[in-house]
Amino acid sequence: MRERSIGEILVVAILATILVFVIADLAGGFGEFPNERWASAVALICVAVWIGPGVLARWRGNASKAVQAIALWLAIAVVIALAYVYGHGLLVDMGVRV
Repeated sequence: MRERSIGEILVVAILATILVFVIADLAGGFGEFPNERWASAVALICVAVWIGPGVLARWRGNASKAVQAIALWLAIAVVIALAYVYGHGLLVDMGVRV
C-alpha cells in the first residue's frame, strides 16, 4: 500500500471542514460559534492548504531565512493593522476630510 501524499491529506482536511460547516449550518451553528465563523474557518484552512506546501518546500533546509521571511510578513501585517486602526484619526488630525 502506498503512502498518502500531503496533498491528499490536505484535501481530505478541507472536505472534512466543509462537511462540519454544512452540519453547523443545518443546525444553526454550534452554541456560540455562529455560521460566519465556520465560513471563516473553512476559508482560512483553504488558504493554509493553498500556500502551506509551497512555503514548506521553499524554505526546506534553510530555517534562518524562513524565520526572516516570517518576521517580515508579520511586520507588514502589523503596519497594515496599525494603519487600519489609527489611520482614520491621523487623517482627521491632518485636516483631511474623510
